[in-house]
Amino acid sequence: MQLLKLVESEVQIGIPLPWNVRNQDCALLLAKGYVVRDEAQLEMLLDRGIFVDLEEVRALEALKAPIQRPPDSIYVRWTSAIDELEALLTSPEEAPDLISRIEALARTIIDLTAEDADIGLFMAMRQDQARHLRYGFSHPVYTALLCILMAQRIGWTERRVQSLTLAALTMNASIADLQVHMAFQDYPVLDRQRALICKHPMESAALLERAGVTDCAWLNAVREHHEQVGGKGYPTGTTVVDESAQILRMADHFMACISPRTLRPSMSIQEATRQIFREDQGGPMSRALIRELGLYPPGDFVQLANGEQGIVVRRGAEARTPLVAAVTDTQGRSVTTTVQRDTAQPEFAITGPAPDRSLLVRVPPERLYGFGVATGQG
Repeated sequence: MQLLKLVESEVQIGIPLPWNVRNQDCALLLAKGYVVRDEAQLEMLLDRGIFVDLEEVRALEALKAPIQRPPDSIYVRWTSAIDELEALLTSPEEAPDLISRIEALARTIIDLTAEDADIGLFMAMRQDQARHLRYGFSHPVYTALLCILMAQRIGWTERRVQSLTLAALTMNASIADLQVHMAFQDYPVLDRQRALICKHPMESAALLERAGVTDCAWLNAVREHHEQVGGKGYPTGTTVVDESAQILRMADHFMACISPRTLRPSMSIQEATRQIFREDQGGPMSRALIRELGLYPPGDFVQLANGEQGIVVRRGAEARTPLVAAVTDTQGRSVTTTVQRDTAQPEFAITGPAPDRSLLVRVPPERLYGFGVATGQG
Protein backbone atom coordinates (compact mmCIF):
# COMPACT_ATOMS: atom_id res chain seq x y z
CA MET A 1 0.00 0.00 0.00
CA GLN A 2 1.39 3.39 -0.99
CA LEU A 3 0.41 6.17 1.39
CA LEU A 4 -0.14 9.85 0.63
CA LYS A 5 0.14 12.31 3.53
CA LEU A 6 -2.89 14.55 3.97
CA VAL A 7 -2.65 18.28 4.55
CA GLU A 8 -5.19 20.59 6.18
CA SER A 9 -6.83 21.70 2.93
CA GLU A 10 -7.70 18.11 1.97
CA VAL A 11 -9.88 17.41 5.04
CA GLN A 12 -13.09 19.41 5.39
CA ILE A 13 -14.80 19.93 8.73
CA GLY A 14 -18.40 18.76 8.76
CA ILE A 15 -18.04 16.89 5.45
CA PRO A 16 -17.84 13.04 5.35
CA LEU A 17 -14.36 11.75 4.50
CA PRO A 18 -14.21 10.46 0.93
CA TRP A 19 -11.63 7.80 1.77
CA ASN A 20 -10.27 5.83 4.73
CA VAL A 21 -7.72 7.71 6.85
CA ARG A 22 -4.70 5.80 8.20
CA ASN A 23 -1.56 6.39 10.25
CA GLN A 24 1.96 6.04 8.87
CA ASP A 25 1.88 2.28 9.68
CA CYS A 26 -1.23 1.83 7.48
CA ALA A 27 -3.47 1.20 10.49
CA LEU A 28 -7.03 2.51 10.00
CA LEU A 29 -7.79 5.63 12.05
CA LEU A 30 -11.03 6.91 10.54
CA ALA A 31 -13.32 5.03 8.17
CA LYS A 32 -14.58 6.51 4.92
CA GLY A 33 -17.67 8.64 5.66
CA TYR A 34 -16.49 9.76 9.11
CA VAL A 35 -17.16 13.47 9.80
CA VAL A 36 -14.42 15.54 11.44
CA ARG A 37 -16.44 17.70 13.83
CA ASP A 38 -14.24 20.75 14.59
CA GLU A 39 -10.91 22.55 14.21
CA ALA A 40 -9.48 21.04 17.41
CA GLN A 41 -10.06 17.49 16.21
CA LEU A 42 -8.57 18.26 12.80
CA GLU A 43 -5.50 19.85 14.38
CA MET A 44 -4.98 16.80 16.60
CA LEU A 45 -5.16 14.47 13.61
CA LEU A 46 -2.71 16.53 11.60
CA ASP A 47 -0.26 16.60 14.51
CA ARG A 48 -0.32 12.78 14.65
CA GLY A 49 0.11 12.52 10.89
CA ILE A 50 -2.72 11.19 8.74
CA PHE A 51 -2.45 9.35 5.45
CA VAL A 52 -4.61 7.93 2.69
CA ASP A 53 -4.08 5.01 0.31
CA LEU A 54 -2.99 6.45 -3.04
CA GLU A 55 -5.15 3.92 -4.90
CA GLU A 56 -8.26 5.19 -3.07
CA VAL A 57 -7.45 8.74 -4.15
CA ARG A 58 -6.98 7.69 -7.76
CA ALA A 59 -10.24 5.72 -7.74
CA LEU A 60 -12.12 8.75 -6.41
CA GLU A 61 -10.56 11.03 -9.03
CA ALA A 62 -11.57 8.60 -11.76
CA LEU A 63 -15.17 8.73 -10.58
CA LYS A 64 -15.14 12.51 -10.58
CA ALA A 65 -13.59 12.78 -14.05
CA PRO A 66 -16.04 13.40 -16.88
CA ILE A 67 -16.81 10.34 -18.96
CA GLN A 68 -14.97 10.63 -22.25
CA ARG A 69 -17.27 9.61 -25.10
CA PRO A 70 -15.33 7.66 -27.70
CA PRO A 71 -15.19 9.31 -31.12
CA ASP A 72 -17.77 8.18 -33.63
CA SER A 73 -16.58 5.67 -36.20
CA ILE A 74 -16.31 6.78 -39.81
CA TYR A 75 -19.41 4.69 -40.62
CA VAL A 76 -21.45 6.57 -38.04
CA ARG A 77 -20.17 9.90 -39.38
CA TRP A 78 -21.30 9.06 -42.92
CA THR A 79 -24.72 8.07 -41.58
CA SER A 80 -24.83 11.24 -39.48
CA ALA A 81 -24.18 13.27 -42.64
CA ILE A 82 -27.28 11.71 -44.18
CA ASP A 83 -29.24 12.46 -40.99
CA GLU A 84 -28.15 16.09 -41.11
CA LEU A 85 -29.14 16.47 -44.76
CA GLU A 86 -32.53 14.93 -44.01
CA ALA A 87 -33.04 17.40 -41.17
CA LEU A 88 -32.21 20.29 -43.50
CA LEU A 89 -34.13 19.22 -46.61
CA THR A 90 -37.33 17.91 -45.03
CA SER A 91 -38.46 21.54 -44.63
CA PRO A 92 -35.58 23.60 -46.10
CA GLU A 93 -37.35 26.96 -46.00
CA GLU A 94 -37.98 26.51 -42.29
CA ALA A 95 -34.50 25.24 -41.38
CA PRO A 96 -32.59 27.76 -39.23
CA ASP A 97 -29.13 28.69 -40.55
CA LEU A 98 -29.68 26.61 -43.68
CA ILE A 99 -26.69 27.97 -45.60
CA SER A 100 -24.16 27.71 -42.79
CA ARG A 101 -25.29 24.19 -41.93
CA ILE A 102 -25.15 23.03 -45.55
CA GLU A 103 -21.68 24.56 -45.87
CA ALA A 104 -20.57 22.78 -42.69
CA LEU A 105 -22.01 19.52 -44.02
CA ALA A 106 -20.13 19.94 -47.30
CA ARG A 107 -16.87 20.42 -45.38
CA THR A 108 -17.63 17.30 -43.34
CA ILE A 109 -18.13 15.20 -46.47
CA ILE A 110 -14.94 16.55 -48.06
CA ASP A 111 -13.08 15.69 -44.83
CA LEU A 112 -14.60 12.19 -44.68
CA THR A 113 -13.58 11.62 -48.29
CA ALA A 114 -10.02 12.69 -47.50
CA GLU A 115 -9.94 10.53 -44.37
CA ASP A 116 -10.81 7.30 -46.17
CA ALA A 117 -12.34 7.46 -49.64
CA ASP A 118 -12.48 3.67 -49.90
CA ILE A 119 -14.83 3.40 -46.92
CA GLY A 120 -16.98 6.18 -48.37
CA LEU A 121 -17.18 4.35 -51.70
CA PHE A 122 -17.95 1.09 -49.91
CA MET A 123 -20.94 2.68 -48.23
CA ALA A 124 -22.06 4.35 -51.46
CA MET A 125 -21.84 1.17 -53.54
CA ARG A 126 -23.57 -1.05 -51.00
CA GLN A 127 -27.09 -1.16 -52.41
CA ASP A 128 -29.20 -3.19 -50.00
CA GLN A 129 -32.95 -3.25 -50.44
CA ALA A 130 -33.56 -0.90 -47.49
CA ARG A 131 -31.47 1.89 -49.03
CA HIS A 132 -34.38 3.36 -51.00
CA LEU A 133 -36.23 4.21 -47.78
CA ARG A 134 -33.83 7.17 -47.34
CA TYR A 135 -32.92 7.61 -50.98
CA GLY A 136 -33.79 11.29 -51.14
CA PHE A 137 -31.07 12.03 -48.58
CA SER A 138 -28.47 9.27 -48.99
CA HIS A 139 -28.31 9.74 -52.76
CA PRO A 140 -27.14 13.40 -52.64
CA VAL A 141 -24.53 12.60 -49.98
CA TYR A 142 -22.96 9.78 -51.97
CA THR A 143 -23.28 11.74 -55.21
CA ALA A 144 -21.29 14.48 -53.47
CA LEU A 145 -18.60 11.94 -52.59
CA LEU A 146 -18.30 10.87 -56.22
CA CYS A 147 -18.23 14.50 -57.40
CA ILE A 148 -15.40 15.28 -54.98
CA LEU A 149 -13.28 12.38 -56.22
CA MET A 150 -13.90 13.19 -59.89
CA ALA A 151 -13.17 16.91 -59.50
CA GLN A 152 -10.02 16.26 -57.49
CA ARG A 153 -8.88 13.75 -60.11
CA ILE A 154 -9.30 16.40 -62.81
CA GLY A 155 -7.37 18.89 -60.67
CA TRP A 156 -10.00 21.38 -59.57
CA THR A 157 -9.27 23.93 -56.86
CA GLU A 158 -10.60 23.48 -53.34
CA ARG A 159 -13.07 26.31 -53.90
CA ARG A 160 -14.53 24.68 -57.02
CA VAL A 161 -14.76 21.34 -55.23
CA GLN A 162 -16.57 23.04 -52.35
CA SER A 163 -19.17 24.66 -54.65
CA LEU A 164 -19.69 21.37 -56.50
CA THR A 165 -20.20 19.53 -53.20
CA LEU A 166 -22.77 22.11 -52.11
CA ALA A 167 -24.60 21.70 -55.42
CA ALA A 168 -24.65 17.91 -55.08
CA LEU A 169 -26.18 18.13 -51.61
CA THR A 170 -28.90 20.57 -52.70
CA MET A 171 -29.60 19.64 -56.34
CA ASN A 172 -32.91 18.04 -55.34
CA ALA A 173 -33.82 20.35 -52.47
CA SER A 174 -37.33 20.96 -53.79
CA ILE A 175 -38.19 17.27 -54.31
CA ALA A 176 -36.30 15.35 -51.60
CA ASP A 177 -39.49 13.91 -50.11
CA LEU A 178 -40.83 13.05 -53.56
CA GLN A 179 -37.66 11.08 -54.29
CA VAL A 180 -38.07 9.05 -51.12
CA HIS A 181 -41.65 8.24 -52.10
CA MET A 182 -40.83 7.40 -55.71
CA ALA A 183 -37.96 5.11 -54.76
CA PHE A 184 -40.34 2.58 -53.24
CA GLN A 185 -43.63 3.25 -55.03
CA ASP A 186 -44.88 0.16 -56.88
CA TYR A 187 -46.42 1.96 -59.86
CA PRO A 188 -44.97 4.04 -62.73
CA VAL A 189 -44.20 7.73 -62.44
CA LEU A 190 -47.38 9.82 -62.46
CA ASP A 191 -47.81 12.87 -64.71
CA ARG A 192 -47.89 15.24 -61.74
CA GLN A 193 -44.68 13.67 -60.39
CA ARG A 194 -43.01 14.02 -63.78
CA ALA A 195 -43.97 17.70 -63.87
CA LEU A 196 -42.34 18.27 -60.48
CA ILE A 197 -39.22 16.42 -61.62
CA CYS A 198 -38.93 18.57 -64.74
CA LYS A 199 -39.17 21.77 -62.69
CA HIS A 200 -36.95 20.74 -59.78
CA PRO A 201 -33.58 22.14 -61.01
CA MET A 202 -35.02 25.65 -61.25
CA GLU A 203 -37.19 25.24 -58.15
CA SER A 204 -34.24 24.00 -56.07
CA ALA A 205 -32.04 26.90 -57.20
CA ALA A 206 -34.83 29.37 -56.43
CA LEU A 207 -35.25 27.87 -52.96
CA LEU A 208 -31.53 28.32 -52.32
CA GLU A 209 -31.61 31.92 -53.53
CA ARG A 210 -34.49 32.67 -51.17
CA ALA A 211 -32.38 31.21 -48.36
CA GLY A 212 -29.60 33.66 -49.24
CA VAL A 213 -27.23 31.66 -51.47
CA THR A 214 -25.24 33.96 -53.77
CA ASP A 215 -22.54 31.55 -55.02
CA CYS A 216 -23.12 31.52 -58.80
CA ALA A 217 -21.16 28.29 -59.33
CA TRP A 218 -23.33 26.52 -56.75
CA LEU A 219 -26.59 27.87 -58.18
CA ASN A 220 -25.67 27.25 -61.83
CA ALA A 221 -24.71 23.65 -61.14
CA VAL A 222 -28.08 23.06 -59.46
CA ARG A 223 -30.00 24.72 -62.32
CA GLU A 224 -28.16 22.79 -65.03
CA HIS A 225 -27.50 19.39 -63.47
CA HIS A 226 -29.95 17.69 -65.85
CA GLU A 227 -28.91 19.61 -68.97
CA GLN A 228 -26.82 17.92 -71.68
CA VAL A 229 -24.30 19.40 -74.09
CA GLY A 230 -26.22 17.78 -76.94
CA GLY A 231 -29.35 19.73 -75.99
CA LYS A 232 -31.39 16.71 -74.88
CA GLY A 233 -31.51 17.61 -71.22
CA TYR A 234 -33.97 19.60 -69.15
CA PRO A 235 -35.43 21.98 -68.05
CA THR A 236 -34.30 24.34 -70.86
CA GLY A 237 -32.55 22.06 -73.36
CA THR A 238 -29.51 24.33 -73.52
CA THR A 239 -26.35 23.12 -75.27
CA VAL A 240 -24.04 25.28 -73.16
CA VAL A 241 -23.68 23.48 -69.83
CA ASP A 242 -21.46 24.47 -66.93
CA GLU A 243 -18.62 22.00 -66.18
CA SER A 244 -19.76 21.60 -62.58
CA ALA A 245 -23.23 20.69 -63.80
CA GLN A 246 -21.76 18.13 -66.21
CA ILE A 247 -19.82 16.37 -63.43
CA LEU A 248 -22.84 16.55 -61.15
CA ARG A 249 -25.13 15.06 -63.79
CA MET A 250 -22.69 12.20 -64.41
CA ALA A 251 -22.27 11.35 -60.72
CA ASP A 252 -26.01 11.74 -60.12
CA HIS A 253 -26.85 9.45 -63.05
CA PHE A 254 -24.30 6.81 -62.04
CA MET A 255 -25.53 6.65 -58.44
CA ALA A 256 -29.16 6.51 -59.62
CA CYS A 257 -28.35 3.59 -61.95
CA ILE A 258 -26.80 1.43 -59.23
CA SER A 259 -29.57 2.19 -56.70
CA PRO A 260 -32.48 -0.28 -56.52
CA ARG A 261 -36.14 0.69 -56.80
CA THR A 262 -39.26 -1.26 -55.97
CA LEU A 263 -40.08 -1.40 -59.69
CA ARG A 264 -36.59 -2.33 -60.90
CA PRO A 265 -33.36 -3.88 -59.65
CA SER A 266 -30.17 -1.89 -59.57
CA MET A 267 -27.85 -1.87 -62.57
CA SER A 268 -24.47 -3.51 -62.03
CA ILE A 269 -21.60 -1.14 -61.34
CA GLN A 270 -19.81 -2.34 -64.47
CA GLU A 271 -22.84 -1.81 -66.70
CA ALA A 272 -23.46 1.66 -65.24
CA THR A 273 -19.82 2.59 -65.81
CA ARG A 274 -19.93 1.42 -69.44
CA GLN A 275 -23.11 3.41 -70.03
CA ILE A 276 -21.55 6.59 -68.60
CA PHE A 277 -18.40 6.09 -70.70
CA ARG A 278 -20.42 5.62 -73.92
CA GLU A 279 -22.59 8.68 -73.28
CA ASP A 280 -19.53 10.84 -72.56
CA GLN A 281 -17.68 9.32 -75.54
CA GLY A 282 -14.71 8.63 -73.32
CA GLY A 283 -14.30 12.26 -72.29
CA PRO A 284 -12.20 13.49 -69.35
CA MET A 285 -15.08 13.35 -66.89
CA SER A 286 -16.03 9.72 -67.54
CA ARG A 287 -12.33 8.80 -67.51
CA ALA A 288 -12.01 10.50 -64.10
CA LEU A 289 -14.98 8.48 -62.86
CA ILE A 290 -13.48 5.19 -64.03
CA ARG A 291 -10.02 5.99 -62.70
CA GLU A 292 -11.45 6.79 -59.28
CA LEU A 293 -13.72 3.76 -59.05
CA GLY A 294 -11.70 1.18 -60.94
CA LEU A 295 -13.61 -1.66 -62.60
CA TYR A 296 -14.55 -3.09 -59.21
CA PRO A 297 -14.85 -0.34 -56.58
CA PRO A 298 -15.02 -0.87 -52.81
CA GLY A 299 -18.34 -2.44 -51.88
CA ASP A 300 -18.60 -4.53 -55.05
CA PHE A 301 -19.08 -8.30 -54.65
CA VAL A 302 -16.81 -10.36 -56.88
CA GLN A 303 -15.87 -13.88 -57.88
CA LEU A 304 -12.21 -14.89 -57.61
CA ALA A 305 -10.30 -17.33 -59.80
CA ASN A 306 -9.78 -19.76 -56.89
CA GLY A 307 -13.56 -20.08 -56.36
CA GLU A 308 -13.86 -17.72 -53.40
CA GLN A 309 -16.28 -14.81 -53.39
CA GLY A 310 -15.29 -11.55 -51.78
CA ILE A 311 -16.05 -7.90 -51.18
CA VAL A 312 -13.76 -5.24 -52.61
CA VAL A 313 -12.32 -3.19 -49.73
CA ARG A 314 -9.54 -1.11 -51.28
CA ARG A 315 -8.86 0.22 -54.75
CA GLY A 316 -5.71 -1.18 -56.31
CA ALA A 317 -2.84 0.22 -58.32
CA GLU A 318 -4.67 -0.96 -61.45
CA ALA A 319 -8.38 -0.76 -62.25
CA ARG A 320 -8.70 -4.57 -62.34
CA THR A 321 -6.68 -5.39 -59.21
CA PRO A 322 -8.33 -4.12 -56.02
CA LEU A 323 -7.85 -5.62 -52.58
CA VAL A 324 -10.66 -8.07 -51.78
CA ALA A 325 -11.83 -9.59 -48.49
CA ALA A 326 -12.93 -13.18 -49.16
CA VAL A 327 -16.19 -13.99 -47.37
CA THR A 328 -16.68 -17.53 -48.74
CA ASP A 329 -14.46 -20.54 -49.20
CA THR A 330 -13.59 -21.99 -52.61
CA GLN A 331 -16.90 -23.86 -52.60
CA GLY A 332 -18.93 -20.69 -52.09
CA ARG A 333 -19.73 -21.45 -48.44
CA SER A 334 -19.82 -18.53 -46.03
CA VAL A 335 -16.84 -18.24 -43.69
CA THR A 336 -16.60 -16.50 -40.33
CA THR A 337 -13.07 -15.15 -40.81
CA THR A 338 -12.34 -12.86 -43.73
CA VAL A 339 -9.02 -13.18 -45.52
CA GLN A 340 -7.69 -10.37 -47.70
CA ARG A 341 -6.73 -11.28 -51.25
CA ASP A 342 -4.48 -9.29 -53.57
CA THR A 343 -6.21 -9.70 -56.91
CA ALA A 344 -3.03 -8.77 -58.77
CA GLN A 345 -1.95 -12.36 -58.01
CA PRO A 346 -3.25 -14.74 -60.73
CA GLU A 347 -4.76 -17.27 -58.30
CA PHE A 348 -6.90 -14.51 -56.76
CA ALA A 349 -7.73 -12.62 -59.96
CA ILE A 350 -11.29 -11.31 -60.28
CA THR A 351 -13.25 -13.27 -62.90
CA GLY A 352 -16.35 -11.06 -62.66
CA PRO A 353 -19.17 -9.99 -60.33
CA ALA A 354 -20.33 -12.62 -57.82
CA PRO A 355 -23.56 -14.31 -59.02
CA ASP A 356 -25.49 -14.15 -55.73
CA ARG A 357 -25.43 -10.82 -53.89
CA SER A 358 -27.62 -11.96 -50.97
CA LEU A 359 -24.56 -12.68 -48.83
CA LEU A 360 -23.38 -9.09 -49.27
CA VAL A 361 -26.14 -7.68 -47.08
CA ARG A 362 -25.00 -9.77 -44.12
CA VAL A 363 -21.43 -8.45 -44.04
CA PRO A 364 -21.08 -5.22 -41.99
CA PRO A 365 -18.25 -2.81 -42.80
CA GLU A 366 -16.78 -3.27 -39.31
CA ARG A 367 -15.92 -6.85 -40.23
CA LEU A 368 -13.94 -5.66 -43.24
CA TYR A 369 -12.34 -2.44 -42.01
CA GLY A 370 -12.41 -2.73 -38.22
CA PHE A 371 -14.26 -0.69 -35.60
CA GLY A 372 -11.94 2.26 -35.17
CA VAL A 373 -11.78 5.57 -36.94
CA ALA A 374 -9.94 4.91 -40.19
CA THR A 375 -7.48 7.52 -41.38
CA GLY A 376 -5.38 8.20 -44.39
CA GLN A 377 -6.45 5.31 -46.59
CA GLY A 378 -8.12 7.26 -49.40
